[in-house]
Amino acid sequence: MSPQEYKKVMVGDWVKLKSSKGELIHGYVEKTIDNNEVVQLRVVTSDNQFLSGQSIQVELNKVTVDQENEQFSVAEIKQLIDLALLTNDKAWFDSLMIKYQALKVKQN
Repeated sequence: MSPQEYKKVMVGDWVKLKSSKGELIHGYVEKTIDNNEVVQLRVVTSDNQFLSGQSIQVELNKVTVDQENEQFSVAEIKQLIDLALLTNDKAWFDSLMIKYQALKVKQN
């Protein structure tokens, strides 16, 4: 991952990676650690069924942002904003508001 891509990984982003054993892991970023050099992610699916549903910490340079999951509708973004408010996650809320405002501009 290039240094420019490091800055693109934010809380809530969907990411994918391969484990040291070659197992595909897919999940979303829960938080960043150590000045954004490590991310904690919630595993949604994995070739290793024991990882599914677990939180794991991985080096940022091991993950790739999953661009396929970046497209949300305005209604979906609003629901995610509500979730960010319920969880008091200001960073996620701020990033969702940026996405929401960008979508609103595209619609006009």
